[in-house]
Amino acid sequence: MINGFAAEQILFNLIKNSSKIKGFKLPSSEELIKIASSSKLGIKRIKSATPYVLEEFGVDYRNSETNQLTRVIDWRVVPNTIILDYIFGIDAVVNVLGFVVAIDATSNQNTIEDKQIKLTKLKSLWKQIGIDKACVCYINQTNYTNLWQSLKSVTKQSKVIAFSL
Repeated sequence: MINGFAAEQILFNLIKNSSKIKGFKLPSSEELIKIASSSKLGIKRIKSATPYVLEEFGVDYRNSETNQLTRVIDWRVVPNTIILDYIFGIDAVVNVLGFVVAIDATSNQNTIEDKQIKLTKLKSLWKQIGIDKACVCYINQTNYTNLWQSLKSVTKQSKVIAFSL
C-alpha cells in the first residue's frame, strides 16, 4: 500500500509524462490568499491550515516594544501549491480538452467520499481560480489505467467525481 505523498508524486509524474494533459498557470500565493479571504469558508480554511503552514513556513518575529517572539506567516513565501493543497484541497490542476480540472489525489479508499464532499463544498473558491471541474483520484497500485481517459470523463460531469488509477 502506498501513502498519500507517494500517491501525489505518482499523479504528478503521470501528468508530466502525458502529452495530452496540459498545465494550468496557478495564481500567485497572494492571489490565492486574497480569494480565500473573501469568504467565510475560505477564512475558516485559512485558520485550519495555519498551524501546518506555521510549522513549515513560519518566520520568527520579535516585537520591538515587548521583545516578545512570535511565529508569523508571510503568505508571499508560501508556495502557491501548498496553499492550493492546504486551503483549497487540491493537489494538481490540469487543462483537459479546454476544461480546467482540479485533482485531489488519495491513497486511502476510505477518504474518497469525504474528499468529494469537501471539493463540492469548496467549489465557490476553486471556481474563482478559473477551475471548471474537480475530481478525486484514488491511487492504490502500480498498474495504472489511462489517466487521460479518466480525466476526459471528468470533463463530462457536472459534479465532483472519483476515479481510480
